[in-house]
Amino acid sequence: MPGDGAKSKGMRFEWLDSVKGMAVLWIALYHCLLSYGSEKLPWPITIDSLSATMRTGAPGSSLAELFHGIATVIAAIIQRGPQAVGVFILFSGFGLTYSLVKRGASKAPWPTWYRRRLTRLFPVYWVAHLIFLVSPLTVIHNHIDYRFLLSFLGDRVIPVEKMFFYLVPAWWFMGLLIELYIFYPLLFTLLERVGWVKYLALCILVSVASRFVLNDVLRANGYYEMGAFFVCRLWEFGAGMAFGKLMAEKADWTLDRLLSWKGFLAGLLLYVLGLFFYQPNFLYFFSDGFTSLGLSAVMVHLAYLANRLPGLAKPLAKTGAYSYGIYLLHQPYMMYAGRMLRPEGLGVFLALACVATLFVALFSIAIEYGVNRALKRLSFPDGTFGEKR
Repeated sequence: MPGDGAKSKGMRFEWLDSVKGMAVLWIALYHCLLSYGSEKLPWPITIDSLSATMRTGAPGSSLAELFHGIATVIAAIIQRGPQAVGVFILFSGFGLTYSLVKRGASKAPWPTWYRRRLTRLFPVYWVAHLIFLVSPLTVIHNHIDYRFLLSFLGDRVIPVEKMFFYLVPAWWFMGLLIELYIFYPLLFTLLERVGWVKYLALCILVSVASRFVLNDVLRANGYYEMGAFFVCRLWEFGAGMAFGKLMAEKADWTLDRLLSWKGFLAGLLLYVLGLFFYQPNFLYFFSDGFTSLGLSAVMVHLAYLANRLPGLAKPLAKTGAYSYGIYLLHQPYMMYAGRMLRPEGLGVFLALACVATLFVALFSIAIEYGVNRALKRLSFPDGTFGEKR
């Protein structure tokens, strides 16, 4: 049944942790593959180039060719790793809104809410900066200069061309989160006043309009559209907020529909439409929104399937529970591993990349766990530092 096992301890969802786990592992493998094969493989591998790629470098025996073909398909899937970022944006909105609606907005004064969010975001982020100052076996994309201090303070936007991808390109997501958190009380108030249907429609309209203006009218830097200007990603975040409100108010009704075969097909259709919309015309402005919504729905179904496998459920959920630390720490190590594995064939690379991902995930979990433990000892009376994730 859809409602069975929906919750774990407290207000966490097992399937939500599993979705985050799958998403962050997908992103980590993408960065490893990017470093390994951006010049060795077609980028991206499409249906048109798939068969030719399978034949390129394939061993002689039929069985070896079969394994090489499977490896090529897996590589093509991994290449779509950046799409998982939209899933994180959506479920960021979900988590914030679900907990707030469930507890009651009046019980969480906004100054306390802001302090909890900032103390959740920054400590692990600061530690990640310090680690990369001294850590070997990494690929760091820039020299350490004045931008290091700006990034340390949370600036990933100004000036956008110098800060957005500075040092660790994946950290652009931190800048987006800060912007969304700053405006979240206004967004939540609007959601409560107009209802989730009108609110989602407004988010879609504003996102598409802002992307059009930035891209076609102002000809602004593409980083703004990618996430430097939070309004451009409001579609995904707003969809997560609407989903969180529905789950807080009528969880069984929502899950019954999401986890039905119709919900899966709807998600798959939205995802396919998002891929189709990625074209040099007006449809492009709808691509990220459709892709993120559809992929999120499909991954919830996959998470429920994964949670039925005893050997997979707990590790995947644990990975998702610490996905923030993994996201912050993975890229320099995974790109280093990709470079080191360039002499290997694709199949061997994928196997060793999975091993590298395991070690990086365990390291990142240990770092985030240690930071959380240290903060818990410094907890304030309102639970700011000691808040259970």
